[in-house]
Amino acid sequence: MRRGQRGIALVAVLWALVLLAVIAATVLSESRTQSRLARNFLDAAQAEALADGGVYRAMEGLARPVASGGWRVDGTVYAWARPEGEVRIRIEDEGGKIDLNRANGRLLTNLFLAAGLELQRAEALAAAVQDFRDADDTRRPDGAEDSDYAGAGLPHGAKDAPFDAVEELAQVYGMTREIYGAVAGAITVHARTRRPDAKVAPPLVIAALRGGGGTAAGGISPQPAAAALEPGADAPEMVDPSVAILYLGPTGHRSRSRTFTIHAEARTLAGGYFTRRAVVRMAVRGGPPFRILAWGRGGPALFPAATP
Repeated sequence: MRRGQRGIALVAVLWALVLLAVIAATVLSESRTQSRLARNFLDAAQAEALADGGVYRAMEGLARPVASGGWRVDGTVYAWARPEGEVRIRIEDEGGKIDLNRANGRLLTNLFLAAGLELQRAEALAAAVQDFRDADDTRRPDGAEDSDYAGAGLPHGAKDAPFDAVEELAQVYGMTREIYGAVAGAITVHARTRRPDAKVAPPLVIAALRGGGGTAAGGISPQPAAAALEPGADAPEMVDPSVAILYLGPTGHRSRSRTFTIHAEARTLAGGYFTRRAVVRMAVRGGPPFRILAWGRGGPALFPAATP
């Protein structure tokens, strides 16, 4: 073989080696990426399983009276230690919230007043809520029926049926994202009571029960966030040693609604994170001890810098 031909062959071999090296590096990089994605999916699935377990652990705590070591529903924050990570749990008593299907116009007006609305707008929004949920199409003074929705260019009218979920409040004529965000934590569709139990009511509901004095001059006041985590003074001893109280709420009272929202946040040792939000109702007699009314994801609230 001539010298020129040998040089060409050498260059071709070198280029082939470079190409093989690039292919190998690409395959290795993709393999690492796929492995990392698979590990992330596994961590997320493990965190979801932990959070779901936290909901059922909370149900077990609710099955006992508070006086006998049962769990509180007043904002108390529980930490449940597991080999895979930690679950933090808070339970809200739905009986302390304003039921969108049972509250009268005055209480609804007071709720919107407490959120910072002026009287005229609060009354109009309360009337629109009642027109949205009632079966007829007779418009209340300052309320809203199908023609009002059509005039505003909305793709839907009044539901003319009870609210099935709190989120439906966002569809009511005149409702804004800011107002909804302010009152969402104070309303429910599960309490089945006309008047909330003040002993387990959040601050905005307390303000509404007292007449709706605005909580912030000149605008919307959001529902207060969960209390800062701190060791609970004189916290009761837990029946389960794997459960600790991080924050002790003000009362061991439970309302007669027997319906609760469970907020369970899980963080695995590997960094996986998931939040489960469930609404459950305790059975009065016979059958399963609990009925799950709602099951979905929640937002971060109980872990510092909980967003992954």
